Amino acid sequence: MNVLTGLLSAIAPLPDGDFTDRLNYCYTTTTLIVASVFISGWSFVGQPIQCWFPAYYRGWWMEYTLDYCFVQNTYFVAFTDVKTDNYFDIANHIIPIPQNHTERDDRQIGYYQWVPFVLAFQALLFYLPVVLWRTVYNSVGFKVKAICETCSIKANMDSTDRQKNISTVARFLIFDHDVTASLGSRIKTKIEGQIVVTTYIFVKAIFALNALLQFFIVKWMLGNDSLFWGWNVLTDLVAGREWPESGNFPRVTMCDFAVRVLGNLHRHSVQCVLMINMFNEKIFVLLWFVFFILAVVSFMSLVGWIIDTCSANADINFIGNYLEKIEPDISPRSMSRRHQIKEFVQHTLRKDGLFLIRLISKNSGDLVTCDLVAALWQEYLKTGRNQLPPYMEEQSLLSKKPLKE
Repeated sequence: MNVLTGLLSAIAPLPDGDFTDRLNYCYTTTTLIVASVFISGWSFVGQPIQCWFPAYYRGWWMEYTLDYCFVQNTYFVAFTDVKTDNYFDIANHIIPIPQNHTERDDRQIGYYQWVPFVLAFQALLFYLPVVLWRTVYNSVGFKVKAICETCSIKANMDSTDRQKNISTVARFLIFDHDVTASLGSRIKTKIEGQIVVTTYIFVKAIFALNALLQFFIVKWMLGNDSLFWGWNVLTDLVAGREWPESGNFPRVTMCDFAVRVLGNLHRHSVQCVLMINMFNEKIFVLLWFVFFILAVVSFMSLVGWIIDTCSANADINFIGNYLEKIEPDISPRSMSRRHQIKEFVQHTLRKDGLFLIRLISKNSGDLVTCDLVAALWQEYLKTGRNQLPPYMEEQSLLSKKPLKE
């Protein structure tokens, strides 16, 4: 139990990403870990398989048969080829057990022993991208987690604390810019100005591709030819066909095993009930729809971030909307104002700074973000880089002259 508590605390949601990221590495990973632990406990503590034995089976015969059938797999053969309404008509539709043992081996299903491990592996795949993300931004000194936690709405309920936290974050961003700008290498400065956001986009692409990869993992595990087996199981249910009859998650199966008696090899066949499949069927059908929705949401989030990151006009409009709230008497659409905002975005914030502001906006709302942009804007004005070019200054002065009557 302590191990499970430690695992769940390690994947706690943090404000260093958006809701889609937390949906991937936190909520989905937690669901998979809980399902894996539940199936593992049922397999080793409960009774995952029960078999019907002939009357002459006694004691260790039954124990051996149960262990053998659970470890060595079972095979599925439906009782009838159609679902009959008349009980006395069953004899005409009974499906015989194959006489050829090779055909029986081809029908074997052995995925139920590996379900806990597959679920744990899927949980690991959902968690690894966020490990990569946090490793990169910590290695380059851009403390995304610390900044986002400092700007979280919970830490800024008091106005005094909010101003102190915002001022600290603003000074950090300005100082970080000054350090990278003094390195002397334009290429290195340009890379460091967007390495964090580039890594974040790459990680979001991994999240989206990982959600699609889960379909192939499940397909491989079940040995099913159909990629959309979850939808097929749902249609079986809607059509009135029970899942044990469809063969996706059979509950009643057959098991063959051989016993050596006085040098002779005796083959036995017993009918077994896979009680564990009662849980597997529900877990995997649910996961199929979860992975489908997660893939759609992840790709939508990826496309949205790519559009916001690659569009210069989107950056100017994003900051301009906040500056309009800070200084409502100045129009953000004027040529001079847009030039100032463009200089502010390119030389003070850059791509990484804009990414951080967008992340804070998604996690903490407009109140904290507006204060942060105001503090950064004031630091930008102190640098003196907000001076307009001569042709814009003349145009600005002309626009201020009153019209003569």
